[in-house]
Amino acid sequence: MKKIFLIAAAVILILGACAGGILLWTWHSYEMPQIKGDTAESESDDLEEISWKWFSEYFRQFHGIFVPPNYHIVHARIEDMELLTDLDTPYIQIDYEVYAPFGGSGIVKELELMDTDTRWLYTGQMVLCWKSDGDDVYRITEKMSPVQYQISTPEFQEERQKPQTQHFKMKTDEPMTYYIRDGVLYVTYDSGENFIEVPDGYEKVCSQSGGTYNELLPYNSYVITEGFTGFVTGHSLLYSTDRGETWSESQIRQGGYAANPFLSVTDNGYYVTMAVDRSLGNDYYGTYYSEDLENWTSITLPDYFCTNLTCSFWTRDGKGYYAKGGEMMVTQDGGETFQDITIPEAEEITGELGFDPFDTVEKMYEKDGILYVVMGQGDDGDYMKDGKLAEALYRSEDGVNFSFVEEIADDTPEQAG
Repeated sequence: MKKIFLIAAAVILILGACAGGILLWTWHSYEMPQIKGDTAESESDDLEEISWKWFSEYFRQFHGIFVPPNYHIVHARIEDMELLTDLDTPYIQIDYEVYAPFGGSGIVKELELMDTDTRWLYTGQMVLCWKSDGDDVYRITEKMSPVQYQISTPEFQEERQKPQTQHFKMKTDEPMTYYIRDGVLYVTYDSGENFIEVPDGYEKVCSQSGGTYNELLPYNSYVITEGFTGFVTGHSLLYSTDRGETWSESQIRQGGYAANPFLSVTDNGYYVTMAVDRSLGNDYYGTYYSEDLENWTSITLPDYFCTNLTCSFWTRDGKGYYAKGGEMMVTQDGGETFQDITIPEAEEITGELGFDPFDTVEKMYEKDGILYVVMGQGDDGDYMKDGKLAEALYRSEDGVNFSFVEEIADDTPEQAG
């Protein structure tokens, strides 16, 4: 009798071990039922009714001994449903909660559920797209999160593709400069102690196509001094001769193009260089001169050169410079003739690097009778020094022959936070 009992016990243990092994193997090979492609039967085409029916049938699959503990749930309940109609095809959003007493690490991860203040209680959201398969059968063709749905809406895509206006901090190292804040263009003559608003300046000077604004004005596109302050708009000059107390606008030409303009003040008048035509991605420039800020005369420029200019500057004594990348030319007779200017390599730098990183004339200015040129690296520059893009400073006493002075840091203002 004892022997029979031992045999029976051994059989039970073996069967138990086998059952346990089968159960462990079942758990190990468990694959969570997929939502996309799942179906529901319904005589109604109402998406909420279809979703209610599908939800209860789907989560019923996570009950029972053959479901691994980390996928096992006690109940799942819909808290809210919303029909979404932003796309051509209607979607439905389901907000729900799941109670998983064993922690539910598997189902929590798969469904991206969120913790709550209640132990083992999780919340989830999903957005479903249903399609009829005929004979009262509906299939889930898409399953996504609410965020993914929002990203796919036309409104979001339009906003994402819309260029954004960048904002910059004021250049506090310049006593006379401009500053843009909250869609208003200001000038200051005392390093920011006082700001003077330029009437309609933001719209006239900074507006770009596509509804954006250029708040980083090209260096030679404006002049801010005690005696004259001016900004070039698309087709005119917005200026003040009394430190911003009053402003006037002088029309230069009919129409214009949103390419970088250039403004210079000389002893004899004012020079504005702006894009006058555009073709096949190229901007073609013209220069206009005025003695009285009322009447403007066009200066003939070399067609072969004056496209896509990176800088233009007229000195106090009337020399006119035009730069395209690293090439530059000058007129010393008001545009009658032009001659090429060669900017030499910065041998101190090229000898160390093995190449010349400076290939673009970016700005020009005069100081104490000396003409200065700043050579930058263009759009693809990556030569850094002390954490900032490096530029090369050149000088000339006769306005024709230039010599390298030193490396300087790019002084583009920091972006505002």
